[in-house]
Formats: sequence, structure tokens, C-alpha cells
Amino acid sequence: MLQEHSLWQFSLKVYAYEPLQSLLLEAQDRLGVDVNFALAALWLAEHGMVLSEARAANLLQRTAELREQGIEPVRALRRRWKGIGVLQEPRQALQALELSLEKQVQAILYDAFASDNLVGDITQHAMPVDVRILIEQNLAALPVSDQTAWAALASRIAAQYRATAGQR
Repeated sequence: MLQEHSLWQFSLKVYAYEPLQSLLLEAQDRLGVDVNFALAALWLAEHGMVLSEARAANLLQRTAELREQGIEPVRALRRRWKGIGVLQEPRQALQALELSLEKQVQAILYDAFASDNLVGDITQHAMPVDVRILIEQNLAALPVSDQTAWAALASRIAAQYRATAGQR
């Protein structure tokens, strides 16, 4: 079992808020945004760090096989089985597997962010920290084919995230 880390704990708390969860899933389904990367962008902002476009692209590449050969096929099968009564127990097993694979992606991200020799490549420390700006900046760094649609949706995600800040 992978060790729990602060990115994972943060992600569980943030993702638990339904309006934010819905927006993140919309970004995933409509624009191909990886929810784990969006959550990592928010987490980095909370820690006063900027995610560069180059670092986001590099980390997407590092996790591509796990996402493309693991998470995405498991998610697709789990979704196909939704509502098929006889498949609900195996569907729950798929959901647990998908969550485990997503936790592995986040472990890779966390290790990269926490690594002393990579910190300079990943982040710039903003002084003074304006978390609102960092949230927008970090979400904008995520590679998405339709930047216009992503900018609008990322703005909604940022607003919803800020709205739930007092509940975390």
C-alpha cells in the first residue's frame, strides 16, 4: 500500500465537495484534463508554488503509461458497467482499482514536487503569496487542446475552490 501524503489527503478533502467534484469531472470528460493534475495544481498553489507548463507537460509524460494503460481503460469499463445490476460488485472492484491507480499517479507527482533536486525546476516561490493568482496560474499551466474552454472552466473551478476554502 502506498504511503499517505499531503497531496493525497488534500485531494480527498477537496474532491469531497460535490460542486467542485462536478467541475473537475466536467474538465476531465469535456477537455481531457487529468483531475489528479488539477488537484495538484490547487495543492501547489496552497503551498505558494507555481507549476510551470513545461513541468506539467513533463509530469504528464512521466505518468502517461499509468494513466493511458491503467486508469483510463479501468474507468471506461467501470462507466460501461454502471446500472448493470449483475456487474455492480465487480464494478466496485474496478472503482477501487481506479482509485489505487490514481493514488499511484499522485505519489509520482508528490515525489517529484518534494524532491530536493527538482524543486527549482517545478516551482518558483512567489513573494508575497497570492493564492488566488497561483490557483489561476497553476490551472492554466495544464496542457489542454481547447485553451479557451479550459480558461472558462478553470475560472469556475478556481472560484468554487475558493468558495469551499472555509470548509477544508
